[in-house]
This record gives sequence, C-alpha cells and structure tokens, in this order.
Amino acid sequence: MAFVGFMRFLAALGALAFAVPAAGAEPGRADVEKVFDAFLRCRAEFFDLLASRRADFPAREFRAHEDFTAPIWVDARLVPFSAVVNAYGVPLSGYLQIHKEAAEGPGLMWGFRVNREPVEVVKLIEARLRGTKFARIGENAFEFRLEPTPAEATWGRLATPKATYRQLVVDEADSPKHSFLLCNATEDRMPELKTDERTGRKRLPPTTSLFVLPKTVSEEDVLEEFSRCRPELFATLARAKGRFGKVTIEPLFVAAPDGQAGEVSGSTVTFAEPVRAFGLDLVAYTQMLHTKDGKPVSFWWGFRTTGDPVFAAHWLSMRAESLGAAQRIGWGEWVLETRPRTNAKAADAAEEDLAYRVFKVEPFDYPNFTNVLCGATADMTGAMKALPDPAELFEQ
Repeated sequence: MAFVGFMRFLAALGALAFAVPAAGAEPGRADVEKVFDAFLRCRAEFFDLLASRRADFPAREFRAHEDFTAPIWVDARLVPFSAVVNAYGVPLSGYLQIHKEAAEGPGLMWGFRVNREPVEVVKLIEARLRGTKFARIGENAFEFRLEPTPAEATWGRLATPKATYRQLVVDEADSPKHSFLLCNATEDRMPELKTDERTGRKRLPPTTSLFVLPKTVSEEDVLEEFSRCRPELFATLARAKGRFGKVTIEPLFVAAPDGQAGEVSGSTVTFAEPVRAFGLDLVAYTQMLHTKDGKPVSFWWGFRTTGDPVFAAHWLSMRAESLGAAQRIGWGEWVLETRPRTNAKAADAAEEDLAYRVFKVEPFDYPNFTNVLCGATADMTGAMKALPDPAELFEQ
C-alpha cells in the first residue's frame, strides 16, 4: 500500500470514527504540553508520559479497524476525544495508532487528529521546533525526518539495502480542515518498545493502557471479553445491548459442536445490520446448551461473521492475552484448558470425561458466513447451570 494511498485509508477511518468533540474544561496546559513535546520527539518515552496524564486527554471511546490488502495487514486503533485538547495552539481532537505488518517488517505510526488544515499544522510545529523545516510530499502532505540520514539494514548477503526511518508526518484527514499529525517509524528505530513474544516484532502499547473511558461499553469491549471464553461475557453483553440495534431471536436446533451424545437447545440472535468490531462484520450471536440426562454437559456461545473464516481465525489468533498459552489442535481450533471432569473415574480420563474450554472457527452452512464459538464444559463455568435469556442480552 503506497504511503499516499495509506493516508487516504486513514482519512476514511477518520470520517467514521471522529466527530466534533464537545467543548469542555481545559486540562492542565503545562502537563498537556509536556506530553506533546515528548510526542514531537517520536520516542517511546511518549507512551509512558501519555498514560501518566491520561486524565488530560478525555477519551470518548475505543475504535478499531483491521484491513488486509495482500500482502499488507493494517491494524488501526482510534480514540476520539470528548473535548478538544489544546497544546501550543494545536487543537487535538483524537489519538490514533497504526501497526502495519508487511514482509519486510512492521511499520509503526501514532499521533493525533488536529482541527486545523495541514499547512497550518506545519507552521505551528515549525514554530515550536526551531530549525524544523517540513518537506512537501503530496498536495496536502508533509514530512520532517528526525533522523535525516537513515541507517540501512540488509537481509542476507545478496539483499538490497532497506532504508529505516523516524519522522513526523502531516497529512489531510477526513476533511480539508482537519489533519493527521503522526510519528512514523520502523521498528529498529524504536528499540524501547516491548517485543511481542508471539511474533517477535515490536508492538505499540494497547490504547486501553494509554487512555481511560467513561463507564460505557462498546462492541469491541464485547468481542474482547468474548476472546477470554468465560461467562463474564454475558454481563458485558447486556450492558452493550444498545450497540447491536434491532434483533430477531429464533430457536436453534443443531448437533453438539463437540460431537458428543445428548440434547442441544439454543438460540440465534440476528442483527438487522452488521455490527463492525475489530475489522469483523458481526451478523448474529448464537448460544447452545448441551445436556445429557437432564444435566448440563457444555455451553457454547459466539458470533457469526461475514467473509472468509481466515479473517476470524486471524483476529482470534491475535488475542495474545487469551491464547498465548493455548494449544492449537487444528485450523481454527484452540484448546485453552483441559482437565479431568470432577466425576471422572480415573486420572487418565477418556476424551468424553475431559472438562475443557475451547475456541472453534468454522464455516457456517450458509455461504460466506463463519461461526466463531467458545465452548466450555459445565465444570469450567462455575455455578452457571443455564445460558441467559437472549432477550435480556439484546432486546432494548
């Protein structure tokens, strides 16, 4: 994805995610400007400072968007502010960060949405950083290299040199009167960032560690809780029912997802419009109770998405907090935890006597739909004996 095209992608995100913040009490100017000065250096110290002054940057909500245009995967996180934050006359209306994964390595971008035209933002930054001179790289795009002589890295003896960089970028956002002011760096220029143990690549801190939200729940919160495969999801889901709009609830009659004998009853909750979260388009929620001899054997719950199962599997595999120690037993299948059931007769219990918590990603019968399911035996769900009424979870 070319740089200019990538910025157009960001502009489209801005139009969806950033509204005009309400006027509010101005935070401590000295603290805000200290954070902003750290940002302009494009160093990792900025993130710790931002987290320590999070109260001065009033987040309205967390937004996420993932996009795959072969061979590049882009993970964008956006945090609109509920009030404009002013730093040296630069009106900040939101924060965003992007992790771009490509064959040559990850690219890292982070910064702010500014309620000023790009040319005005450039003038304000040049006035703040004496000696700084931005270069024009597009009609409304500018860059300033913080390290004007980038180092070069090579892959193998015959590989061509690869430029690395750390720079400030200003470009038009979702309208001509708004801009993105971003740091743009390759991972070798950010050695202080933590390394993802799963991928071995540098990662930006999660936005949830940098900002705090008012007491609201979004569809991303629901999906994040779902990725833990625990009954606590239902309380989160009930608080977020307003995010899913009008629904249709129907009974569901299927075989047990684990293939064991018994009876299965459940429900499907179909959304009137797809709900987008973490780059997935959710079209329905489903839950199933598997019983045998009138007693609960296992519970299953999850979401139905559009598109190829590979996208849902990729999203689930990225949830390192939940699946870092999980055993992948097949394509789209993870075992989070197993142990002998409480009533098992031997330590080497047969498969049907194992308690489990698992994830399954599988194509649905209908073309181009995918089921993403969490399954847990009754032994793993504490005191839960039945699934909640879906009407209580979704109907408004």
